[in-house]
Amino acid sequence: AAASADAGDAGPPAADDGRLTVAGRAVQGGLLRAKLNGKLRRMAFPGHRVTVSDEGEFLIAFSRNAPAQEKLTITFDDGQVLEKLFDVEQRTYEIDKVDNLPENMVKLDMATRVKLTQTEKKLDAIRNKYTKKNCYKNGFIWPSKGPVTSRYGQPRVLNGTDGGVHWGVDIAVPVGSPVRAPACGKVVFVEKELPLSGHTMIIDHGHGLTSTFIHLHGFAAKVNDEVKQGQVVATVGMTGRTNGPHLDWRMNLFETRVDPELLVTPAK
Repeated sequence: AAASADAGDAGPPAADDGRLTVAGRAVQGGLLRAKLNGKLRRMAFPGHRVTVSDEGEFLIAFSRNAPAQEKLTITFDDGQVLEKLFDVEQRTYEIDKVDNLPENMVKLDMATRVKLTQTEKKLDAIRNKYTKKNCYKNGFIWPSKGPVTSRYGQPRVLNGTDGGVHWGVDIAVPVGSPVRAPACGKVVFVEKELPLSGHTMIIDHGHGLTSTFIHLHGFAAKVNDEVKQGQVVATVGMTGRTNGPHLDWRMNLFETRVDPELLVTPAK
């Protein structure tokens, strides 16, 4: 795989004295589910935003460039201190070359750059909200079925120039193909013609975890709609900066970009 992304967990949940249970795979771009058994006094996890629910549940995301080791320190109300060291699997990311893009989509004018900055601030604010939903508990399905043409974390070369990093998974499917909710959630953002992203939708899955779909053609759900896993929420398009029809699916835990491909079983 272009970004060495293997779906699935690393095995059964690991427990520490029965006070911390962690499930998932510690890997760059990965997401872990964790649960505390005991009342929390404080938690220290440098570089991470961690929000613990009333039930002691929380999610941990590892960024694209997460270091090889990260330490979580938990202090319980009874004074016990628990340290959990994560050995974070390091990945390599192949360069992704995209050609035949309109030149004004690569060399952005000042007005577009200003609008892009404003849009990113708005989207960051939406993604940074914590809700008590726990739609992530039932796992994730592919929102669209088709060949994966670009992966999370790949450095991009656009028309021969540096294009930053690709944060989503691109699935090549025809315009008008259905886009299904990968998990249940609430639609928190729907807007047309964003700079570069085109028609865009964000679904909140709870605990700071969101899915973003860009380059859409049409919408089948609106802001504040509660959607079920597998429900059609939009259609695939080629709006914004793209050289062909596809779905670009991105996931965030708050501001940390995570790899959707690690959360789903391989596409059929």
